[in-house]
Amino acid sequence: MIKKFAAAFAALALTAGAQAANVVFSADFTPSSSQGLVSPSSFNTASFAAVAGTEGTITFDILGYNSLDGQNTYEDDFTLTLNGTTTIVKGSWDLGGGGASGFLGTFNGASYTRIGGHEIEVTAPFTLAASNVLTFGYVSIAAANQSTSGQGLGDEGWGIGKVTVSAVPEPASLALMLAGLGIVGGLARRRAARQA
Repeated sequence: MIKKFAAAFAALALTAGAQAANVVFSADFTPSSSQGLVSPSSFNTASFAAVAGTEGTITFDILGYNSLDGQNTYEDDFTLTLNGTTTIVKGSWDLGGGGASGFLGTFNGASYTRIGGHEIEVTAPFTLAASNVLTFGYVSIAAANQSTSGQGLGDEGWGIGKVTVSAVPEPASLALMLAGLGIVGGLARRRAARQA
């Protein structure tokens, strides 16, 4: 009887722990050349719900078109905001145009990895609200004597692809999952000892 109870508790604990680390939103906005965004522009993802106060992580790709050129005469600034008020990521990258790359500011420990000449993957932690809307925004800031008009996908065009928002397991759920693993391990050791 104890063995059956322990096995049932272990399965419940493992299930609870596995469900805590889940994907709460996923989409691929990868645009074709005709769907890329030009300066200035922004778009919202579909809104998604989560447990308020849960720590989450977002991973997404920034795609550059030909001459998204970071920091130079035309400074290309990307911003990701949560619910219109919280800045998660703000950065400027050379994705093919020859300017300088890098974050203008680091928010919440965001990091990025270059995937190719025209693509980077960005990862950032943030705190989820009960109802969430992520806004991907882009603007090309011209020097005082320059103009940003007339730019298209061949000059300062960008897109977003492969967006995934995951909830990080809460400490209580993680502890429950570890307890389940411990019980499963103990049962396996006990069985091995009996067979020896």
